[in-house]
Order: sequence, then structure tokens, then C-alpha cells
Amino acid sequence: MINNFIYDDVSNAILNANTALNEITKSITSATAKPYFIYAYSLFESTITEITRYYIKAFPHKIDKNISVNKDLFLTSSRSSDIIDTIIDQNIRKYSCKSLYEYIHFFISIQDLDLSLNEYKIREISDLRNSIVHDDIKNSLMYKHTNNTKSYNKNPPTSLYKDHICYFIEILDLYNTCIEKKYHEYTLDKLARSIWKNTFSTPLLSFDAVWEYHSEGYLTIRDINDLKSRAASLSKSEHLFLAIFLQQYNNDLNSYINNFNQIPSLVSIDTHNKAKLVELIDFFDSFPLLFNGERIR
Repeated sequence: MINNFIYDDVSNAILNANTALNEITKSITSATAKPYFIYAYSLFESTITEITRYYIKAFPHKIDKNISVNKDLFLTSSRSSDIIDTIIDQNIRKYSCKSLYEYIHFFISIQDLDLSLNEYKIREISDLRNSIVHDDIKNSLMYKHTNNTKSYNKNPPTSLYKDHICYFIEILDLYNTCIEKKYHEYTLDKLARSIWKNTFSTPLLSFDAVWEYHSEGYLTIRDINDLKSRAASLSKSEHLFLAIFLQQYNNDLNSYINNFNQIPSLVSIDTHNKAKLVELIDFFDSFPLLFNGERIR
């Protein structure tokens, strides 16, 4: 199974989140502190959620073994990827409903990263968020006709809000450093080579024999006539797989390079190649332009 994990995708997501968080710290005032802090908290939480979703989808063996799946999901889902997506959502919800500290710890541990956290500070941040979200409305309803109120800190200084948001930035920066050390080799080039090699075991269609990089960094066919010559010796299943790649690249080439009489009926494809076909469909759902002009390096 191909791991559709790209380090740059994660790094760019962190860069975008931290850029937004830095802008919040620059813009925050005493009048906007509460809503800006809540937005920053939500942005941080959604960032680690989506990175976790992206990571587990690339490495589904990391899914919690204790997650149960309703049998109706199996009966109504046409593709295994849909089932996996649902299971991933359940796995994330299992931890996202816990405290912020527990959720961040899950985020780090599932990726096997060595990243230390300031538990006291994270729980302080969580308490402030809960005070703003819950206590203000609770005071106006439950304690309206009494002298009692509940509040974490009625008017914390703006500097405290900024400090908490800066800690979000620090966590994401530290995470990015850890993930770069461990997964920096997971590139679009590695992914393109992996899906190609996984699909074609024949030396006739080695990646570098077929593809080369344009000066602008996208993939292009090295020699169309040479590929046509190589394709003449392919098996029927390999003809089908090549046709799928060429259809993504340039569908005009298919009729020139491929002999469509050699493409097998689906019923004649063996189990191993059917699995490859399903994986190709899922792959091109996620990376439709990888072999059609996307800049890779």
C-alpha cells in the first residue's frame, strides 16, 4: 500500500496556521482579546485535527484497534477508502472530546514523535477558553438572580492572551521540526516513483526509463516513441494500467501508444491486479495532477 504522505503538505499547513496566529497576536487588543483568543484556539485545534486526519489516512495501520465499525458501513460503502475515512473520524472524535492536553498528546503520540509539552500551561489555556465559552453565558442564566458568579479570571491582561497564542505557535513550530526530521524524505517525487513502481513490476517500464523532469519541475514522458515500443511487450493488465496513467497525462497519447485490443475485460483481471486498480483509483482521487503538470521539484 502506498503511503500518500507529503511532508511539504503538512509543513505548508503549519506555516499557514502560524501566519494567521501571528497576525492575531499583532492585532489583538483588550476589546478583541476574547474573540481573537477563541478564534486562535479553534484554529490551532482544527490544524492538529486535519494534520492528524491526513497522517492517519496515509498510515491507516495507526488507527486505534479498539475502534468499532457499524456493519451498515460495510454494507453501504462502495469503496474501502470511504470506510477508512469514517473510521478515522471516529478515532479522532475519541480523543478530540477529551481535554486539550490529552488531545495534543494523542496528536504527538500517534505519530511517534518526541515532543515535550508544558502540561500546566496547556491546562491553563484550556481553562481560560472554557471560562470564556461557558462561564459568561452560565453567569447570565444560572446565576442571574443571585450574587454568585463563576469565572476563571474576569479580566485577564491582553498579554496573557498573546502569551497563550504564542504557545500554540511554539507547539506547531516544534512539531514541524520533529516531523521534518522523521518524514522529510516523503516528497511528491517519492510518491510518484512509489505508485509507478507499485503498479509496474516489469523493468520495461522503470520510472526513469519512461519519465523525466521538465525544467519547471513537472513530469513529462522522456520519449513517446520509445514508450510505444516498450508498451508492445506489456501484459494485458499492464496495458490497462498504462492507459490509466496516460489518461491522466494526456489522453490523446492513449490511442497512439496503447493497443486497446490488449486491454482485458475486468472479469479476467486477477485479484492482485484488481487491488492495484482500486489503489490507482484512490490515488488519482487524491493526486489527479501528479502526472499531469503538477510541479514536483
